[in-house]
Amino acid sequence: MNCKRRLLILSCSQRKHASPEPLPAIERYNGPLFFVLRRFLRESPRQAKQLDVYILSAAHGLIPGEFLTPLYDQKMDALRVVALRPQVKTMFSDILRANYASICFVLGKTYLKVFEGLQQLVPVGIDSLVASGPMGKKQVQLKKWLWGGHQ
Repeated sequence: MNCKRRLLILSCSQRKHASPEPLPAIERYNGPLFFVLRRFLRESPRQAKQLDVYILSAAHGLIPGEFLTPLYDQKMDALRVVALRPQVKTMFSDILRANYASICFVLGKTYLKVFEGLQQLVPVGIDSLVASGPMGKKQVQLKKWLWGGHQ
């Protein structure tokens, strides 16, 4: 498989751009991981063309990075995890049809529970990284994966 496409799945962030107008999800969320992502998109436009970004939102489920997102405030909890899992499973299965070479999951602990059991859907041979540890460590792992490609 000579595919160079990569998939990034991030959890949304509590910090959001305050614009009352809907914004692309990548612009709406203002947590530290999104600063790393937007920097990569600015500084590495050629590599960025090979990257698909999806965000797990407590309010909207698994959404593409360009999804126009209104300003909202909803937290992920155990009930929301259970409610979102069917939508996320269907969406994730559809996304994986794109034949990725590498996948990176950067999700908070509660958000990661939505994907419990779903990582087995990732085809054998695809490089997969699940970032772990405190936020600073996750930022470093994300940065290395984005710029290094893990390939």
